[in-house]
Formats: sequence, C-alpha cells, structure tokens
Amino acid sequence: MCYRYLLHTNETFICYTNLIKEQVNGCRPEMELFKEEFIRIKEILKQSPQGMSVTEIARALNKNKHSVGHYLGILLVSGHVQMRNYGKAKVFSLSSRVPLDAMFGYTDDMILVLDQNERVVRINDPFLAIIQQARTEIIGNLFSSLKCGGTAGEEIIERIRESLKTGILDQEIEIKKPALRFYRQKILPAVFDDGKQGMIIVLEDITLKKSAEQALRSSEEKFRLMAENLQDGLIIYENGKITYANSRIEEIFGYTRQELSLFTPSDLAAPDERERVKKIIEECFVSRNIPSDIRFWILRKDGSRRYIYNRITSIEHENSILRYIVITDITEWKHAQDALEDHLGFLQHMIDTFPSPIFYQDTNERFLGCNRSFSKLTGKSFADIAGKTSGEIFDPDTARILSSHDDELVKKPGMLTYTGDINLPGRSKRTITIQKSTFSTKDGAMAGIVGLILPDKEH
Repeated sequence: MCYRYLLHTNETFICYTNLIKEQVNGCRPEMELFKEEFIRIKEILKQSPQGMSVTEIARALNKNKHSVGHYLGILLVSGHVQMRNYGKAKVFSLSSRVPLDAMFGYTDDMILVLDQNERVVRINDPFLAIIQQARTEIIGNLFSSLKCGGTAGEEIIERIRESLKTGILDQEIEIKKPALRFYRQKILPAVFDDGKQGMIIVLEDITLKKSAEQALRSSEEKFRLMAENLQDGLIIYENGKITYANSRIEEIFGYTRQELSLFTPSDLAAPDERERVKKIIEECFVSRNIPSDIRFWILRKDGSRRYIYNRITSIEHENSILRYIVITDITEWKHAQDALEDHLGFLQHMIDTFPSPIFYQDTNERFLGCNRSFSKLTGKSFADIAGKTSGEIFDPDTARILSSHDDELVKKPGMLTYTGDINLPGRSKRTITIQKSTFSTKDGAMAGIVGLILPDKEH
C-alpha cells in the first residue's frame, strides 16, 4: 500500500482537507470518464521527472490547454500530480509516493494511518505497545473510540484527538506518567491511490533529545553565570567575529558590547600604542602564531587611559577557530610598577654617585646589582653579572675573595670587614678591603648582602 502525503501549515492543512472533501468526491466520476487521458498524462510526466508546463503537456497530448488544465486540476486534487511555480509558469510532475510498509518496517517511531472517516487503517508495533492493545482490536475502528491499557497511551490518544479538532499538525507532547517522556507529533495529510483522503500520524520519541537540550541550556546558563560574575573581561571570537562578551568588558572599555563589535583591537589601543598592537596582529595573521598574552594601553570612550593584560587561548573546534581572551584591567598595578621602576632608577642613580665600588647579592650569592665604580674596577657591566655568582664571572682567586664570609653573614646577619687580594683586568693583584652588611625584607627576613670595596691605601 502506498500513500502520497505533504507537510503543510495549520491553515494550509485545513484548506487542503476542505478542498479534498469538496472536490475529490466530485471528481471521482471524471476520474473514470477521462481515465485514458489521465494515464497518458502520467506516462508523459514519467518521462520528464523535472516537470512540464501546461503548454508542454498539451502539445504532447495534442489537446488544447483548457482541457489539459482541467485534467491536471483533477489529478492535482486527487494527489496523482504535484505542482510548483517557476515565476508565472506552473510546472507539474508526478507526486512522490512513500511505501508505507517501508515506513512501518524501518522506524522506531509510532505510526497510525486513518482514513477520511478517521477509522484506523494501519498501526505499527511501537504504537500498539504504548496503547497496550492488539492489532485486531484496533484496525477498522474509529479513532475516537480507541481504548488504552496504560496511562501513557491514554494521554497520547487524548492529545491526538485534540490536534484533530484544532488542526495542529506539528507539536511536542509531554507525558508525565508513568515516567516523563517527550514526543514530537506530526499529522500528515495523505491521499490513497483511489483518490480517497486520509492522514498519517507519526509520534517520534524525543526524550533523549530534550534531555540533551536541557543539559546544554543548563551548561550554557552556568557558563553565563560564571562569565558575568568574573572580575575580568571575557571575549570569545569565532572565525574572527565576537560571539560573546561579558558585562565586565563594557566597564573596562566604556563601550557597549554592540559598539565593541565594530572595533579591532588596534582601534581600541591608545594612539601611542596603536602601531605596536597593529604590528603584533599583522604578524599573527602571517605566522598564525597567536601570542599567549599581550599588554597595552587603551583609550576608553570617555577619553581616559587604562592598561590591560590580555591572555589568549585558541581552540580548533570542528571547522571553526575559537579564541578566548581574558582581559584584566591592571592600570593600578602598572602605575605601581612604573613608580617602583622610577624609585629603583633613583636608587641606582644614587649609588652610581658613590666613588667606592658597591655590589649587592641575594642569599644564594647571585648578583642583584652594582654601581658604575664596581663595573670600572672589575671590568664587568651590570648585564655581565646580573643573576650570576662570583664563580661564574671572575677568576677563582677574585671569586673566593668577593664571596668570602657570606656563609657567616647568612647564618648570623650583621656587618663585617675583611681584606684580600683580587686580580684586576689588565693589572696585577691589588689588595682591597671589603665591608659587607646584610639587608632584610619588610617582614624582617634576610634578603641579601651589600658589599662596599675600598682600596687598601684608603682603608
């Protein structure tokens, strides 16, 4: 058994069924009267699966267009042909036929077929299982008189009855007992080969799909809740476009999220930073090597400057490239850092004015700094000694003298003075006096040793 069926909107479905009621019954005598013409039209259309216009069919039949249009109207209403519009032209082709046995045998969906009087014509095993009835008790009976052996089946049958009354073709059904399940109900208008109308009711179990959608919505809600409460700004780029930005972004930049979508990172950079940021972005496009972080000054909408720290993570997902950018406003830290560097610069300038060589080391005897006099005496610049021990820089004798007594001071912080001979670059040995003292952190812990060198004759 085969059925022709089409999907329609509610309004179209009601109009379609009314048309069937009014015209199909009236066309049945004509179906017999023009049976030979109908057979010839279907044979012609079979040879042209792409479809033919009324004019083309009339020419092939050697009939006038008016008669052929009348024949096609009857075939269209009876479901034997289908029509589509191409501009002003109407193109006809054979209707698609769906083998019902194939639908019944290769799907887990529940399927019920009703005739024009809403009597049950066919029903598959999944539908029988839900209503807990034998097929012999169902076939040929009115749908309105169906009885079910289970709560779920009763609720499903009642919802279908409501749909038949209201003309709702496509809807979701929620069944709460005995267990919560969701179904997608579709009612498809059908026309049998004899021209009689009917309908196919399909119920798809979408419980797993609904559960997955609910889990996804819950996950998205948790993500948004987390993202909107971050102290940092968060932007997600997908294939070069902003797909998400949290509210903190607006606070940092002073622009709305919609306004920010119109800017590039270099547009938001302060004028003195713009070229640097633009160059970094251009290099990223060329090398495909995205930096893990970048810091620069921005110019807010109100004209104020802020210093931001951007951490970038790139992820390839299916055919897309996702970039997560976490943005932290570190303006206060930047001001503090600049102030500290200014202070250190002042201290360096101050010790550089001392005529005697000065150096300072951490508790592991690694050099933290020195003044110009020390560099002049040893022939080593600050860059040469920074982070290194005496043994890594000087000859063994000089290294031994410079690091002498350091263990004692680490064990017992304070001050001591001693004399020793060092090898000076380009000169012979020279006897010097070294005065060492310890310095501490703000909480009193020992931080390192400061050394002051005086020539022996000045001691």
